[in-house]
Amino acid sequence: MNISNLLLKNLRYKHIYAFVAASFVLLLSACLKDDNADNGSIPATLVSIVHASPDAGDLIVGIDGSRANNQSFNLGNRIVYLPFFPGGHQFQVNRASDNKMLDIKNWNLEGSVYYTIFAVDRLDSLELLGVRDFYAGDEFKENHAKVRFINLCPDSVSFDLKVNTIDTLLASNKKFKQNSQFGDIIADDKTSYNVQILDHATNRQLAVEEFKPVAGRYYTIMAGGLMDPKTEAQKLRVFVLKHD
Repeated sequence: MNISNLLLKNLRYKHIYAFVAASFVLLLSACLKDDNADNGSIPATLVSIVHASPDAGDLIVGIDGSRANNQSFNLGNRIVYLPFFPGGHQFQVNRASDNKMLDIKNWNLEGSVYYTIFAVDRLDSLELLGVRDFYAGDEFKENHAKVRFINLCPDSVSFDLKVNTIDTLLASNKKFKQNSQFGDIIADDKTSYNVQILDHATNRQLAVEEFKPVAGRYYTIMAGGLMDPKTEAQKLRVFVLKHD
């Protein structure tokens, strides 16, 4: 499916679509805020998309045949949560330079659940990886945030995730495309962390990034890039993704 051509064909209807899309978002957002089976509302499902391919360059993302990103979409970029009715949805990713389709997946999504879909691996084997995030209405400890780790470095060894002020690892022995569950971490005005990606076998530090969480927020710490990069832009580094 040529997503770009589909959008160009329908460009003359952009004002109508914008109004319909805005109404759709408001309707689904209202469903999430008032998720009560007795009043007949349908709880929405929300999906974000993250570019995690170190060498794919600019990508086009399509959802159910419509383009999801209007701006450039490169390594580390994220499309914030988009609301949909629960059920089956089709996700597609194309290379922006020539609109070549790289992967297409169909997923059945639950209501009141947040998901992130990652475009992962190198260009010649790029795929979409769907990960369940959390449920709407999950509770937080006071002055805490929730953090998880995902290893999306294609040529990686197993990684650990450590922060400088906590003795225990936040995640251990995560191979490519593996993630940990969300865990609690202190988040107040006085607390910041150095987040370190370690080689699980040798305990050698491979990448580090400063991280200051905000209480009541979810974060994914992503290992992205390559251990053996061809360019500086492809170098392994820590990405802190805030779920908003």
